[in-house]
Amino acid sequence: MIKERTGIVALCVFYAVGVICMFIPSLKPLVLPLSPLNLFLSFLILLNAYHWKKNIILGAALVFFLGYVAEWIGVHTSFLFGHYWYGNTLGIKINGIPLIIGINWAMLTICSVGLSSKVTKSPLLQALLTGLIMTATDWIMEPVAMKNDYWHWKDGIIPTYNYICWFGLATLAGWLINLRGKPHLNKTSLVLFILINLFFIIQLFN
Repeated sequence: MIKERTGIVALCVFYAVGVICMFIPSLKPLVLPLSPLNLFLSFLILLNAYHWKKNIILGAALVFFLGYVAEWIGVHTSFLFGHYWYGNTLGIKINGIPLIIGINWAMLTICSVGLSSKVTKSPLLQALLTGLIMTATDWIMEPVAMKNDYWHWKDGIIPTYNYICWFGLATLAGWLINLRGKPHLNKTSLVLFILINLFFIIQLFN
């Protein structure tokens, strides 16, 4: 198990290099395919910060399953989120859904629940606040995601329905995580949450 400080330094290096390369046309096509690896390593560093506790891992597994199934329903039926599909940047897909997307759901949920736990001790309010935090993050991600071939919306229009679904599912994800692990906010989860959002915010101006 690596020290938390080492993990935080690694995260800062990963995301700093990523942001810089996004602004260099010759490097962007080389770095974008590494997005799944970056997300996977970020998730491992996050779990390490929670000392690989079984309850946290089980909670993450529940959210992984929820997120993956929701994305499958969304892509194949448009019943959730709207009419969208995944590009090639996020790596290996099973039936059109990148494997890494379930990890992204779990990672964002753990970080968001940690943040909400600093505001309220009520499990219900934590879940609702988690839903708001994750929906706000998705709002930041959406325009950049299309530019980076993460996923695409029909006619390039992000529907309001997407955010409604995100709030509902993220609230459920927050509740599921709290059923098992009740992740507190630590330095790693806070830094990771900030880095993820900064990564997308900065690219809005690219």
